Amino acid sequence: MNSYMTRALRARDPRFARILGKLGYERTDLVAAEPKSKPKVQPAKADDLTVLRDQYFKSIGKRPYHGWDADALRAKIKEAGAA
Repeated sequence: MNSYMTRALRARDPRFARILGKLGYERTDLVAAEPKSKPKVQPAKADDLTVLRDQYFKSIGKRPYHGWDADALRAKIKEAGAA
């Protein structure tokens, strides 16, 4: 009989190994690697970003891109002051 479980147990896909291992069907020849977690980046304070966005608006005359962090805003303000 060829059921879903037997096909999944024969598969070499690590996703199956992780799922079936949690269900109790561990295999010694197929070990799933746990996904690596990304290092968490500390966001800049909202007050700092607000001040930098105001400075950018005053120096450039346009609103800054909302995806820029504090370092990017500082660099853009510095470029505008040098130009």
